[in-house]
Amino acid sequence: MSYTFNILVIDDQIQIHGIFETYKKYLKKKYDLDVEFTIVNNEDEYDEEEPYDILMVDYNLRHGFYNSDKQLGNEFIEEFRQKNNVSKVIFYSSEFEYDPLKRKYKFPFANKDLFDLINILGVDKVTAKNNFEMTIQVIKEACEQMDILPLILSRTLAEYKKNNIEVSYTNINGEDINVSTLFKDLLNDNEQGKQFRKEIIETVLSVLFKYKY
Repeated sequence: MSYTFNILVIDDQIQIHGIFETYKKYLKKKYDLDVEFTIVNNEDEYDEEEPYDILMVDYNLRHGFYNSDKQLGNEFIEEFRQKNNVSKVIFYSSEFEYDPLKRKYKFPFANKDLFDLINILGVDKVTAKNNFEMTIQVIKEACEQMDILPLILSRTLAEYKKNNIEVSYTNINGEDINVSTLFKDLLNDNEQGKQFRKEIIETVLSVLFKYKY
């Protein structure tokens, strides 16, 4: 069963919808990767409760994404990371210039800001917005480097859903919780999600180590 990577795109330019449709077709044709892009052009359209595998954010959001005085994509990433430490983050911009000879980027901000993006905000990849091949490669790598546990759990839940089976899980407090809810907790890396991850790993290892060959 093919896994569809859900990618949230934050970009204030409406015309970018077409290029992401092209990305989708190209990734499927060349790499057999199934991706679904949700493109948000305005702050009011963003649902922070919806989990995504990958977040793509444009650096320059000055053309009207925010209803406040915020203007830059790193401000969105900072808020996003306060609730989500699992999803991969790709930061892109037409202002990110890549020199293929020197194999270096030129950014419109200081080196300290780049350090903060990587080490504090957890940005996984950067790409030049106008470089098609580079952006395709970055999306491909982000998909391939995803945490395997949510991917496997998502596939399992899809199989159960297809057969109209609801699955619940009893946590350490004796509460029955729908596994679909725990999947969202796992993606959002909140306390319940962390506990669920820990118990899954402990259970799997326990079974493996006790198995007699």
